[in-house]
Amino acid sequence: MGPFIFALVLCVSVSVPQHAKGEECEPNPCANGGACFTALADEAFSCECHSGFAGPKCASVVEVAADGEDPTSAGPCHPNPCHNGGMCEVSETYRGDTFIGYVCKCPPGFNGIRCQHNVNECEREPCKNGGICTDLVANYSCECPGEFMGRHCQYKCSGPLGMEGGIISNQQITASSTHRALFGLQKWYPYFARLNKKGLVNAWSAAEKDRWPWIQINLQRRMRVTGLITQGAKRIGSPEYVKSYKVAFSNNGKTWRTYKVKGTDEDMVFRGNVDNNTPSANSFTPPIEGQYIRIYPQVCRRHCTLRLELLGCELTGCSEPMGMKTGHIQDYQITSSSVFQTLNMDMFSWEPGKARLDKQGKVNAWTSGHNDQSQWLQVDLLIPTKITGIITQGAKDFGHVQFVGSYKLAFSNNGERWTVYQDEKTRKDKIFQGNFDNETHRKNVIDPPLYGRFVRILPLVVVRSDYFACRAARVHRGRLSCVPQHAPAPNTQAPRNIGILKITPASR
Repeated sequence: MGPFIFALVLCVSVSVPQHAKGEECEPNPCANGGACFTALADEAFSCECHSGFAGPKCASVVEVAADGEDPTSAGPCHPNPCHNGGMCEVSETYRGDTFIGYVCKCPPGFNGIRCQHNVNECEREPCKNGGICTDLVANYSCECPGEFMGRHCQYKCSGPLGMEGGIISNQQITASSTHRALFGLQKWYPYFARLNKKGLVNAWSAAEKDRWPWIQINLQRRMRVTGLITQGAKRIGSPEYVKSYKVAFSNNGKTWRTYKVKGTDEDMVFRGNVDNNTPSANSFTPPIEGQYIRIYPQVCRRHCTLRLELLGCELTGCSEPMGMKTGHIQDYQITSSSVFQTLNMDMFSWEPGKARLDKQGKVNAWTSGHNDQSQWLQVDLLIPTKITGIITQGAKDFGHVQFVGSYKLAFSNNGERWTVYQDEKTRKDKIFQGNFDNETHRKNVIDPPLYGRFVRILPLVVVRSDYFACRAARVHRGRLSCVPQHAPAPNTQAPRNIGILKITPASR
């Protein structure tokens, strides 16, 4: 029996760990009350952990399933140890020598073992063009200089809104009073207040008895206004100009807010002109958003006499020129149904490549070779583009005033299958109002925008034109004119087209 007993005792001593009395368990290496045993195999010791703890040394806290609870719902991820919406995943993970059993997948804007730290996104300098970055919780914001906008201040918003070019019509410009001179024969109306206007009467001037003069521009919709250029004028040979002024804005023309010094309730007084002819520019940081803009002269030399231009863009920012005027859109991208030649001479060929807004010279626009409503001027934008507006302008053909009174727009992605832009309410082809003379710019907003790589102007009555857009959004301008007859009948004259193309990414 001896050997049998010995064998049995030997088996028990191997199969059941005993409390260790050696150096490995003194002091006890097992945390949280765990019991230390002499180890098996190659380990020096092993720990038997109390309920709720795990790991080689019982250092990790483990959720214990309650009575009736699915045991699989318990573990290192229950409850979720990750902060700020981090996702916990069970993992054989150690922190140093400590087994923690999980890893946290942090959402954007947070980091750390438990997603407990907010990332400072401003360290990446995401704000462009002088924008000031402010770090937020898992986010950031850019405070842009007045003439820039967008998430990263990446879009410029400082184009002329139309006082000088004529996009802003006479009816949109009003004032508190009008100065009348030479027994009332000379009237300095508010709609003369256009930057660089020429002539004997070339500015707005308030009446002498007007103690609180103002001039107002109705932009017809809310727009972002980022700056103002002012200019004086001469009246009866005497320089007159506004030395300082305030600016107010409104969305309805009734309730007004005066532009304030940043961070205060003090009205901002802008420095104006120092002579009658040199333009003076001021920017608005932050920009103004409103439909109505008023300028209140504060100090004037002699009379309060003013010419001006507003700077800014659509609220979407999608109104920067795309390149017809600058040449960014090249001649090969501009085609037409036909071309007219004055006196059948090549040197007087009114080609589509001349269809650029404000183009100078004797031959300064596109003119169609035929007098019918099948004529068109086309621009290939090279990529799908979001068109948000168009500016048109007429021209003169050796003294003959020509312009397009109305037109349609068509667009395509392949240059073969075309869609005519439709009125959203009537579901019929939209007819856009064209020009009233050969020189003034006429702007039409395309709302909702159209999308396409190719854009065509389809003249109905007699243009120069300019589109506004965004790449996958863009905008275009063009000049357009028709072949002159001895006495052209209405609706038969095709336009001259001069275009400037504006572009803004569709993601804006």
